[in-house]
Amino acid sequence: MAPLIMVQLGLLDPLYNLFGLILGTLYNWLNSYGLVIILFTILIRLVLMPLGLRSQRSTLRQQTLQPEVNEIKRRYGKDQNRVNELTQQLYKDNGISMMSGCLPTLLQLVVIWPIIYIFRAPLRFISGVDMQSIYKMANMLGDKGLMTAAQVKNVASMDIPVLNGLNASGSALQQSVSNGWIQLPQFINTKFLGIDLGMTPAINPLKWFGPEWQTQLPLVLLIIVTMLTYFFQMQIMRKSTARPEKTKEEKRREKANPAKRGQNPDPGAGMMKSMNLFMPLIMLFTMFSMPAAMCLYWLFQNVMYIVQSAIGYEYYVKPIRLAHAEEQAVFDRSRARESSIESPEERGGLKAFFERLRSKKDA
Repeated sequence: MAPLIMVQLGLLDPLYNLFGLILGTLYNWLNSYGLVIILFTILIRLVLMPLGLRSQRSTLRQQTLQPEVNEIKRRYGKDQNRVNELTQQLYKDNGISMMSGCLPTLLQLVVIWPIIYIFRAPLRFISGVDMQSIYKMANMLGDKGLMTAAQVKNVASMDIPVLNGLNASGSALQQSVSNGWIQLPQFINTKFLGIDLGMTPAINPLKWFGPEWQTQLPLVLLIIVTMLTYFFQMQIMRKSTARPEKTKEEKRREKANPAKRGQNPDPGAGMMKSMNLFMPLIMLFTMFSMPAAMCLYWLFQNVMYIVQSAIGYEYYVKPIRLAHAEEQAVFDRSRARESSIESPEERGGLKAFFERLRSKKDA
């Protein structure tokens, strides 16, 4: 396991250095750890937003094409290879890439790991304190009872307890500065609006209302607000990417054959269901196992997702749904004409549509 971790750290070193430089520059400018995290989160989301909007548009467009995909399955259901070929051709003709929905998620995973590591070790990555000095401060704080033996041992990967110890003890901070282990401009004040962003929320509810309630209760309230914004964000996302209403043809078939109800589901429904189930658990795990800075990051990431969904709805969802309604009207008329013609040789409408697809594929 250790060699694997070292490989991961080596591969992501450029991101650690870049993010650390950005966070350090912002802290020197704003002198507020909370504002630094908020602004950094906004910057990250602005960079990733174009990909997110493109993914949202692709997902919606894929949903609007579902009736055509269903028609392909109905006509060539016994030939799965043919179904796949025509479906891929249909997506290609409409500018849909199956990878467009995965790329934002992959990039988010690449970004989140350095952020987690940096929030665990802000002295090293944000303040630029060298490891030898961090070790010396950790040993000194351990001797004073301000750090546990386990925290001292793991200080290379998690130096936030050192920062918490310096925040809690003015004499320890003064000694560290006098010994040249840290300079005052490198010291980070983790307090923000009455919340200590360097502290980790306790899982035990008794601590929320016990002697440490002034520290722990604000952290728990921050988690609650963060989860509320997440569920609000998911609600908006469902509305902005929900499949348009069923066509008259689909409703007619379901009425004629109730067994068809529930068939041909939304292709993104399974992924959305899994996300709704696992994402809250992942968020709660990180928020209860990491400094509250991570919770503040999640909070404003949710806010930026809400903004992204609103922009996507206005500039993508509305136009696509209007265009889909017009296309569907033509689709229904063509299907009605096809159904009224008895001779297969005389059929037009959708038959011509699929013949065009086949000719493009053969070409």
